[in-house]
Amino acid sequence: MTLYIAPIVEGQTEELCLERILHRVWNDVFASPHRLQVLKPIRGHRSSLARVGHPELEQRVGEAQLELARRLSKDALGRGLVLLLLDADKDCPAALGPALLARAVAIRSDLDISCVLAKRQLENWFKAAGESLRGVCGLPDDVVAPPDPEDGSGATWLTQQLQRHNTQAKYKKPGDGVKLAVAMDVALCRKNSPSFDNLCRELEARVTPHGSGSGA
Repeated sequence: MTLYIAPIVEGQTEELCLERILHRVWNDVFASPHRLQVLKPIRGHRSSLARVGHPELEQRVGEAQLELARRLSKDALGRGLVLLLLDADKDCPAALGPALLARAVAIRSDLDISCVLAKRQLENWFKAAGESLRGVCGLPDDVVAPPDPEDGSGATWLTQQLQRHNTQAKYKKPGDGVKLAVAMDVALCRKNSPSFDNLCRELEARVTPHGSGSGA
C-alpha cells in the first residue's frame, strides 16, 4: 500500500520541510513496510484558511482532492490523505484544530482529512529536538531543548542559541529549517512536543487500513 499525502501549508519553510519530516517519521519512528509519497504542498494564507466563511480553505481542499484523485486513479491499492498543517500562532491548537478539521470535512466528507497545528510555530519542533541539532547551522555543541519547547517562538530561540557564539548570527528561513529538518531526532521531538506527537499519531493511524483522523 502507498499512502499519498496532499499537504496544505502556510509558508515556504513548511513547504520545503514537511516532506522530509514526514518521511523521517515514517521510516525512523514507524519503520513502516508501506510506501509514503508526499505530493507537492499546496500553499495558502494562514489567516484566510483559519477564517470562518473565507473561501480559501474550500479552494485548497479542492486542489488537494484533484491531485489525490489523479494519483489514486493509477493506484487501486493506494490511500489518500489531505494533511492541513498550520502554525497555531496565538490560537489554542485544541480549539482551532478540531474547528478547522470540521470545516474541511464539511467541504469534502468523502476525503480522509487530518489537521495538525504546530503549537505556535513549526520551529518549536526543532526546539524540541534541541540536543540532536548540536553543530547544525552553527548551533552550539551544548544546546539542549528547554523544559517546555512549545512555549514561545522556536525561531527566536534558535536565533538566541546561534548568537551565544556569534552575535550577528540569525536563524534564516527557509534554508536553515530544511537543514534542521534533515538532522533532527524525530523520536526526541515526539517525546518533547505534544503537537509533533499529534502529527506522528495522525500518520500512525493511516498505517492500518481503517485509520481515521483527528484535529487535536
